[in-house]
Amino acid sequence: MKRDSVSVAVALSPAGVPVIVVVRVDHAQELAQTICEAWESLNPQVLHDVTPLEDESAYYIILEEDNEYYRQVLAESTENTGRLLFLRYSSDEQVMESLVSQITITMIMTLVGKYQMFHAAALGDPETGRALALVAESGTGKTTASRFLGQHLTYLTDETVIVDADYSVVPYLKPLSVIVDPARPKEQISPARADLKIPSSEQSFTLTQLVILARDKSENHVVPRLVPVDMVDALLTITGQTSGVAATEHGVEKLIELINDCGGALRLEYSEIEEALPLVQGLLRGGRAAELVQPPVEVEVAYAQRDPAAAHLLWRGPGSSAYRVDERVLLMRGDKLSEVSFFAGDIWFELEKPLETAKLRQRLEELYDTEIPAEAFEYNITELMNLGVIGRGVLDSGEEVTQAPAESHAASSQS
Repeated sequence: MKRDSVSVAVALSPAGVPVIVVVRVDHAQELAQTICEAWESLNPQVLHDVTPLEDESAYYIILEEDNEYYRQVLAESTENTGRLLFLRYSSDEQVMESLVSQITITMIMTLVGKYQMFHAAALGDPETGRALALVAESGTGKTTASRFLGQHLTYLTDETVIVDADYSVVPYLKPLSVIVDPARPKEQISPARADLKIPSSEQSFTLTQLVILARDKSENHVVPRLVPVDMVDALLTITGQTSGVAATEHGVEKLIELINDCGGALRLEYSEIEEALPLVQGLLRGGRAAELVQPPVEVEVAYAQRDPAAAHLLWRGPGSSAYRVDERVLLMRGDKLSEVSFFAGDIWFELEKPLETAKLRQRLEELYDTEIPAEAFEYNITELMNLGVIGRGVLDSGEEVTQAPAESHAASSQS
């Protein structure tokens, strides 16, 4: 590809992932400066005379008003175009919001499978080195909570919590995306300019608490309180806010281990986050009260096998897995974790080897020591098929299994 100078580029390294933003608009210098200000906590570097894809380790995001340069680069490049991304410029506000999303997605896709990652905020205490994750869906108060709590504790992220195998937290100091005018794109504010406490390069933090935010926006004022969360409820909530759990080997098991090692997940119920500060500080500085500590929960875990099956047999869906806690059962296929009835769970567990429908029903009747109505049996079979966790028909032993080799055991961890 011929060398084509650009007006200006900005190099970033979110969580160690090299990203170069190539700015090709009339006011490139001004826009690059705006990008640097929003991302100043990541120590951005301004570059000149950049050729996209020249750095084989970096991802390139090109901002321009039309597709001309993008098409030129694609036409002259024969490989590694997966590292080339394009954002169409329409306004500074729009492109700044889109850029935050694109950089975050790029980082997540690069790190998936290497870390546990949560759609959550994270805060740490510099004296104890402890950190907590505030898990919540978008629009339910994470950024608001981060913006306030980060003025009193160390701000680590308001978007993606990245947790290493030893539970150390990798900071992701992206701009805060703040709604100023509902009719316009969110404003991107540097954490430092929002007066948040930024960690130094020497500081390290270990995740010790998983907290699910539950803000009550009704007129009924809720005095902040922490409530222990059942393991199954915690898994359902947290896996809905994780990135790449299905692409991580034993991903759900690792999450179970983390929840156990944290003493169980907690739910923070509140109306105003300012009133919850003492509770949050207490979790990071003194640990949780004894009544909030949950003993490790043993979870029975099993994975689908790869055995070939004939057309008339029922089998576990390739890549499916099951997690049984007392009388509750979760089944997973792909990245979707679903709770099913205990009986439906037993259907899946009995299919350790592919079975004829009549044989499966016979096994279940022996297990329950009672006759199982045909209608109830077929209803559960249909529901499990709709979830993709069981199937009927020819199963090729070469099918991809995304979770792990077949096995069944108990997953538990001592805190």
